Amino acid sequence: MRAALLLVIMVLGLTLDLPGTAVMETGMVAHVTVAHARAFAASPSAPLAVSPGRAPSHAPATVRTVVGLGDSVPAGSACDCSTYVSLIGEALAARQGTDVVTENLAASGLTTQGLLDQLEDDSARKTLVSANLTIITIGANDFDSSTIKDDDCGPSISMACYKDDLVRLRANMDAILAKLRVLQTRRGSRILVTGYWNVFMDGAMARAEGDRYVTNSDSLTRAVNDTLAASAEAAGVRYVDLYTPFKGESGAGDDTALLADDGDHPGATGHRLIAREVLSALSQD
Repeated sequence: MRAALLLVIMVLGLTLDLPGTAVMETGMVAHVTVAHARAFAASPSAPLAVSPGRAPSHAPATVRTVVGLGDSVPAGSACDCSTYVSLIGEALAARQGTDVVTENLAASGLTTQGLLDQLEDDSARKTLVSANLTIITIGANDFDSSTIKDDDCGPSISMACYKDDLVRLRANMDAILAKLRVLQTRRGSRILVTGYWNVFMDGAMARAEGDRYVTNSDSLTRAVNDTLAASAEAAGVRYVDLYTPFKGESGAGDDTALLADDGDHPGATGHRLIAREVLSALSQD
């Protein structure tokens, strides 16, 4: 088990552009071969360490197809890097010694309503039927960042300006997970829902907007994460906390180094961190 864990840790610290290896990609579909995964894991690049106490406790069931759903985070916007969806496919191929197909259906700007509509598309449904691991990051685009500094958008009055949006988020998320449950009837298929470190900008870029922006966006993010976690629990799927890994237990950590230049989306290190957290969650099933 120690050797398998080391292999996964090494994979997450690398890029996908290794000479002499072959990841077959067509559009947003990647077929990771065992040979590629092994070469990928053998690179001398520095690995990304696993946080103490969060290492996988056992190898998960074999995953053949990984599908990413959601917004610009899994889509990899603002980061010229491998997305966390691709990294997870790489890591699983290396860990399992099997080929893994990765299909990323995420799209920049997608809302929960947009994802509901996508789940009615025949092509997307066909892809999801064959998946045995689906990872979802969605919800941030359901909220208007232009009002975040308004008086009624702060925690002192329970973010009244976002009350209806939070209710709609829960209803849409419940509907999304219900549809996925109907589509994915294969034994052992799993669905994971991630939270956010911030639904808007964070780190240095957020601080440049002032204290009210930082306070209000943090409060909204916590409410969004609570809503996503509650929906996941009700559907019997695993919720993956990203707020704590990015910002620490207190939420006061500076995650600037994990973000892209826009201060909003994860950078390469952020994507590796997300991949690590998802892999850790998989090992707990």
